[in-house]
Amino acid sequence: MIGAAIYELTAENSARLPFINGRLMHAAFFQILNELSPALGSFVHSELNIKPFTVSFLESAEEISSVEDKWLVRRGDKFFWRVTGLNGKILQAIISVPVGGKIRAGTLNLRVDKIICDKKIRGDTGAVVIEDFISAVKNSSPVKEISFEFVSPVTFRIDDFDAPYPRAELIFPSLADKWTQAEMPAAADKKVIRELAAQIRLTEWHGQSKKIYFGHDRGTLAFWGKFSFDVTVLDTDVKKVFVLLAKFAQFAGVGRLTGQGFGQTRINFR
Repeated sequence: MIGAAIYELTAENSARLPFINGRLMHAAFFQILNELSPALGSFVHSELNIKPFTVSFLESAEEISSVEDKWLVRRGDKFFWRVTGLNGKILQAIISVPVGGKIRAGTLNLRVDKIICDKKIRGDTGAVVIEDFISAVKNSSPVKEISFEFVSPVTFRIDDFDAPYPRAELIFPSLADKWTQAEMPAAADKKVIRELAAQIRLTEWHGQSKKIYFGHDRGTLAFWGKFSFDVTVLDTDVKKVFVLLAKFAQFAGVGRLTGQGFGQTRINFR
């Protein structure tokens, strides 16, 4: 089973919070795992190369004063936080946090007011059995174009370079890697996917790239925006694989650092 949930949160104290707060939310997620099962938290942290979850940056539900690159959070300010789980154990940990429970983001203490994991309430949440997920794609209508909207910065690692351009040859192999690492029912060959991705055409893009800093001395080149691809050149069965990987992106994220808020993605088909 895979799924996504939105936490509705309230600040319980005043604090300064960076806009790029993924590292803090990464730590907050491990707080959740460790409170449910220290063994699970340790295993995910130490043993798994590609993490079976994503977290978004903390998103303000209302206008908050800011200075430079930080919010000036006041007690009572409201936030949303989206998290995803790529297996049943992680998803269970996500939805097991009690209403009224506490989450800590740096020096900011947050109270959990509500957890939404229902697509009928919010379209970017909900859980699905992976076999049903695959079956829905197999039975879906033909697709001509796939659009990726990167709602948080996306970046890829090429040798020792951070690549801030989401070409198809980077997006789809990244998703194939995540699919395989998450031990989904059918492995997707990263090399084959890259070769096939090179055949599809970019039809439209808009956005910007910039250096994103998530520490005093650490940062990466990344991209925000939208890339659309014409997939009509692909055979019908191959196209279904690409649609499957694209839909998976909404849970797995795209590129690097998805456990720290990067690569949060919305998908549209035409």
